[in-house]
Amino acid sequence: MRTVNGNFQDILVQVRADTNTGESVFISGNTKELGEWKVSQAVQLNKLYPEGNIWQGVVSVPSQQNLQYRYLVCAVVENEGKYENVVRHWESHLKPRILRPMECNENKCDLDTFGFQDDVESIAKGWLTSETVVQFKMYNSPVTIWKRRYREKPISLHVTTIDITRKDSVTEMIGLEEDSTLTERPAESWPIVEVAKMNDCNWEFCKQTQFGIMYDPGEYVIFQVQMLKPESIAYMVDFYVHDSEVPEHIGFCYILPSNMRDTSGTCNMPISGKRQQPIGQLSVDYLIIRPMKDFVCDLSVTYAKHWKTIDKKHLDVGHRGAGNARRNDKVENVLENTVASFNYAAKHGADMVELDVQLSKDLVPVIYHDYYICISMKKKRSTNEHELLQLAVKDLTAQQLRMLKLSPAVADLAKLQFHEDDSDDNQPFPTLKHVLEAVDPSVGVNIEIKCPMQYHDGTWELDIRFEMNSYVDIILRDILEYAGNRFILLSCFHPDICTMVRLKQNKYPLLFLTQGETIKYPPYLDTRTASIPMATHFALNTGLLGIDVHAEDLIRDPSHIPFVKDHNLILFCWGDDINHSDVIRSLKEQGVDGVIYDKVDEFTRAQENVFLVEAKARMGLLELAGQAADNLSTWSSTSTN
Repeated sequence: MRTVNGNFQDILVQVRADTNTGESVFISGNTKELGEWKVSQAVQLNKLYPEGNIWQGVVSVPSQQNLQYRYLVCAVVENEGKYENVVRHWESHLKPRILRPMECNENKCDLDTFGFQDDVESIAKGWLTSETVVQFKMYNSPVTIWKRRYREKPISLHVTTIDITRKDSVTEMIGLEEDSTLTERPAESWPIVEVAKMNDCNWEFCKQTQFGIMYDPGEYVIFQVQMLKPESIAYMVDFYVHDSEVPEHIGFCYILPSNMRDTSGTCNMPISGKRQQPIGQLSVDYLIIRPMKDFVCDLSVTYAKHWKTIDKKHLDVGHRGAGNARRNDKVENVLENTVASFNYAAKHGADMVELDVQLSKDLVPVIYHDYYICISMKKKRSTNEHELLQLAVKDLTAQQLRMLKLSPAVADLAKLQFHEDDSDDNQPFPTLKHVLEAVDPSVGVNIEIKCPMQYHDGTWELDIRFEMNSYVDIILRDILEYAGNRFILLSCFHPDICTMVRLKQNKYPLLFLTQGETIKYPPYLDTRTASIPMATHFALNTGLLGIDVHAEDLIRDPSHIPFVKDHNLILFCWGDDINHSDVIRSLKEQGVDGVIYDKVDEFTRAQENVFLVEAKARMGLLELAGQAADNLSTWSSTSTN
């Protein structure tokens, strides 16, 4: 229905969308009337029929302006007398819908289907706006049952949230202790509790069944909870034995906010039985993810699940720029992870450059691969002129890192010597901001976010002291502020950092880095890193663009390539095994989307990166369009005369 009112038109919009309890459909667009892409100002639609799935609303738009818009599904949550819109799902097509007001019928516009444009479906999960996400990760046999009666029987787990600031919730907790035969909790729409398993069938987060999920000590399970005030929420984990038609409730345990003092950690909680006696123990890893501070992502555009449709299907990515270590085989004599190295790679055909970013002591994102450096120091009364003192990058400020005389913390020191007479662009530790501003804007950048992880033997790569939410926020803020229009691809080995990056922003795509099955590196404790199938399931679960795997896995077992591709994920690979022209060619022919390797100038025949070629092609089309317009104008003028 179209009603003209001066310079504005009131237009009826209708969309078919399935929602859950507590969710509503909204519309957001490029006009002030539709909130200018801000979630908090999106316009809520109403159900046409209470039991149906058609949502509609009347929007007021300028009569002569094309309307760009998207639909989104939000949970509407009350918070201190106000209502918050929490994005559950939203339309994530690269280009938004377009509504041309003058083309609408007098009665109504076409009925849209949520997530579909021209029969192409693109729906993304929401990102954090005002809510917090808490994850409980269970793996490596997290449940121990001491009571012999239940030890060998199938068990299920169910997680319930309890608001400890409400008196009725505290009463409920006390009542449950007295009556442990309760088999079902009352369903509420908020907070939202979902669960997933890292396997081929259950990787997607979904609501729990009445008795939760069946426990398998060898599986990786993630319970995910969305809430507004994590400090007020406790968690009850119920345990059921399935040895009869009706499962028997055998015990429970509580996870309190006070048990989770840090951003991440491990909780070991006793399981209480029917008579309040301990019957076992639950061990879970937790992760608390908060929204970015002082930065609001909007609905205008997302590249998170989009891969460029380009003539060149397989991208050549310069490892740390022109290659690992110092390239002294060329005139430029460039050092890895420097502006000079990135620009050299860009000039010699690299479609993207890969770099490593971590934080200095004063919380500046700097580019460097290793967690440690060696400072060259003179020793008194020694025949050796220098000794090397190892320090962590995180223990020095950005200015100190740039000023120190350094040696790399590697065994083969000769391959990566730093020279004081190098140009400024060929010095180590450039800031991320400087790289994004100084490197050729036509080349794509694969930014690996460094974050130390725990090995399977219990040791750590580095004792990191930064709070993980702040660590990620600082790096993301520089990327979002200074990346401009260049193609950005994020990656990380740490699964929890990947989860954080995905939930904190909705703009840039992300790859999960994994070393998989190898004897070249020690295994990590988190089994999501253990194999390509596990990495694939985690990427699907988290909504990532794809995975970036150690090439040794692909060379040993090429069937991994179609496995990843069949799951509609982008596949990159890295590793020393790639540094041969025949290996690079073979991996591309088998379907790998991006290959990260050293000496990209020697192994690619391209003289220009694909993004520069595309930009020139677009400029050529614009010039042709301009010439055609000039010719039309000349012809029109001549005809008139």
